[in-house]
Amino acid sequence: MKLSNWKNSFLGLASALFLFTACNQNPYLATHLAPSTDNLIGSQTDSFHIYAKTVYHDSLPTINLATPVLGALSNNPVYGTSVATLYAQFNLPENQFSFDSTSVIDSVFICFPYLGTYGDTLTKMNLSVTMLDAGSANRINNESNTVVYYANDVFPLKSTPIAYLNNVSMKLKDSVVAYGVKETPQLRIPIKNNSFIQMLKNQSSSGAYADNPSFHSFFNGVYINVTTPSTTNALMQIAANDAANSGLKVYYHTSSADSLTLLYGINANGTVSHYTHNYIGSKILQAINTSTGNDSLVYVTGCAGVKGKLTIPGLSKLKNIIINSATLTFKDINYPKDTTGLFGPPTNLLLTRYDSSSNLGYAIDDLIEGSPIYGLASSSYYGGIRGTDGSYTFNIARYLQKLINGTYSNKGFFVEMYNAAQRPYQVVLGGGNNFSKKIKLKIVYTKIH
Repeated sequence: MKLSNWKNSFLGLASALFLFTACNQNPYLATHLAPSTDNLIGSQTDSFHIYAKTVYHDSLPTINLATPVLGALSNNPVYGTSVATLYAQFNLPENQFSFDSTSVIDSVFICFPYLGTYGDTLTKMNLSVTMLDAGSANRINNESNTVVYYANDVFPLKSTPIAYLNNVSMKLKDSVVAYGVKETPQLRIPIKNNSFIQMLKNQSSSGAYADNPSFHSFFNGVYINVTTPSTTNALMQIAANDAANSGLKVYYHTSSADSLTLLYGINANGTVSHYTHNYIGSKILQAINTSTGNDSLVYVTGCAGVKGKLTIPGLSKLKNIIINSATLTFKDINYPKDTTGLFGPPTNLLLTRYDSSSNLGYAIDDLIEGSPIYGLASSSYYGGIRGTDGSYTFNIARYLQKLINGTYSNKGFFVEMYNAAQRPYQVVLGGGNNFSKKIKLKIVYTKIH
């Protein structure tokens, strides 16, 4: 990406004459950033006071996720209890599909390939499967792919579950065998409900199988619930976009053929991850209820949990400077003892700019221009990757220069889990007034006149 004109001009001038000095002066006083007799002087400061607090991760879209999770992290004195469940919708194998009149359905499974686990894999979970109420006005209806569903959305269900699966091991198993053929390791929930099985077969001969909208209008999907949230202490990461293995799998035979398989694949735009969090008695709830906005600890969790909100009033005072570099660093308060173990910290975090009108975080320019999230060549520039010392450092020079130039208002930041809609990690960061591991903003700048 090309440098802007002002930066090219500055670099040309700096090659002829550049004086760099280190200082810790207060950047709130913009007129004192450099002596009035100097036209160009390099300085640095890290004396900003940063206000930070923990807030709920509201309004997080959870449709079309490639790696949803199922399970629970339970009864943690710091993080409370979090439960991850799933509304799953399926598509037809093909439009106008119908079973042969001699078809006999042998078995039906909901299948999701395993991707990983987070937490105590010695615990197990029980699951139930209930059909969504296709006749409800509040059913999942995203045929145009324009509707956004969120982590706290709830959809009406039929009264009775159609399947149960107990004692699901959180230790991922080897491949399964179906019809003598090995399949990828996967979660397989058997559906033995005869009424449901007959519904699948009988409706195929009617207009219900004409296309996906017609199919969804009578079979809107299922809700996969975790019925043991207080004893399960791990989250299972599953694949929702495996075209060969994710979905509703039917094994059947006809009078002329045996060992037939049919897959109703996942409809990504109608599949919604649902999270519930109970923070009663946890450090998180204590932080949220007692926050002064100047906290010593900031909690960040995945699965639409909590995040940190930062304000740095001093940024508004910066005037007439060119930002050479700017880094914002967070430190893991529990480092080094949480580098390994059942509930390890995330490998990277996300920093976004706060928009007060929507109460949402938006990408800062540095993320868009160079981050592993966007897969750009300069992927190391944006940062946010956990260092060997348990710190997370973000480069925010481009965003900060635009703030100084008036492109943005100084409303603050969010620090949150990268891909928080489906990543299960958790970490406690030092806040703005933490004695030994406080948030640090370091700016190297040049005063211009």
